[in-house]
Amino acid sequence: MSVLPVWFRRPNPVIFVPIDFAAIGLYLLYISCATGGHWFLSFAFPTVGCIGLIVTAVVALTRYTSGGDLFIYGGAMILLGGLSVLVEFFMKITFGTRMFLWSLYPLSAFFIIGMMLIVIGICRPLRESLKKKLFF
Repeated sequence: MSVLPVWFRRPNPVIFVPIDFAAIGLYLLYISCATGGHWFLSFAFPTVGCIGLIVTAVVALTRYTSGGDLFIYGGAMILLGGLSVLVEFFMKITFGTRMFLWSLYPLSAFFIIGMMLIVIGICRPLRESLKKKLFF
């Protein structure tokens, strides 16, 4: 799917990112059907769909808004942490694993990083100091 945007003069990532996630979903459907698995609708489809929605929203917000990148990425980090709990829930439904075995660790880490990015976005002196030190 990385060849498709090369055909266009100015490819729009807001269009091609969902196409890539649809291709990933179709590939996982093929694998599920070829192996006789029952895991596509209860695990792969919602997982790929949720990740695709988050990534597409981040790409669209980053492309079409200006000046709020730290808030966008902070919110995306918090959503990805919540997604880890959701993925473990889908694993419990599909494969019968235990709940909250590992997902609370990425949830807490992503939540802390996301809140840190939001606080950096709110606090102007901190943001300017980090821009000088980190060159972004």
